[in-house]
Amino acid sequence: MKLRYKFLLGILLTLLVFGTFRTTFYRAAGAWLIVEDPLEPADAIFLLGGGAFDRVNETAKLLEQGIADKVICSGSWVSGVLKILKMEYKEAEVSRLGLVNNHGIAVENVDVILEGTSTKEESELILAYCKKNQFKTVIVLSSTFHTRRVSDVFKPLLEPEGIKVIIHGAPSSSYNEDEWWKDEGGMIMVNNEYMKHIYYFLKY
Repeated sequence: MKLRYKFLLGILLTLLVFGTFRTTFYRAAGAWLIVEDPLEPADAIFLLGGGAFDRVNETAKLLEQGIADKVICSGSWVSGVLKILKMEYKEAEVSRLGLVNNHGIAVENVDVILEGTSTKEESELILAYCKKNQFKTVIVLSSTFHTRRVSDVFKPLLEPEGIKVIIHGAPSSSYNEDEWWKDEGGMIMVNNEYMKHIYYFLKY
């Protein structure tokens, strides 16, 4: 058999295998991004910047369960939509407003860190906050598909300082994490998250 025919046959077999098992592959690719810890009572919940709608809702659920009493929202980015409306609320402030106004969380139980444009920056700011307030156990909450990267950043930084980190994800309200490839938002999220893993690996 000529080389080019072997090459074409190899491509066809590869496509056949991928077509047969693509759902398993997609599901495994999404599942790899998810790393969560069992929940337990904590000194505080740190609600990371980004995806405020889902993260605020999930944080409110944890507060209702009595997992923690205090929430610290982080993030300095201002969305383009708010800029157009001339409402210069940073991510942390948006999250606080959502918790207080939409979920009835007492304002004195919600603090903000008005800095941090990346997970790495937020981890350093949160470490300083934990040290200042003598926190020993904290929940770090982000979007579900962000949890592996968040765990890789936060645990090596905080746990050597004697701070137990519990990683928790907020499920998406716009797509199903188990079938992320069926929704454009899920596809963008997974693609971006793998790119961020590569970026963090190369930079840090």
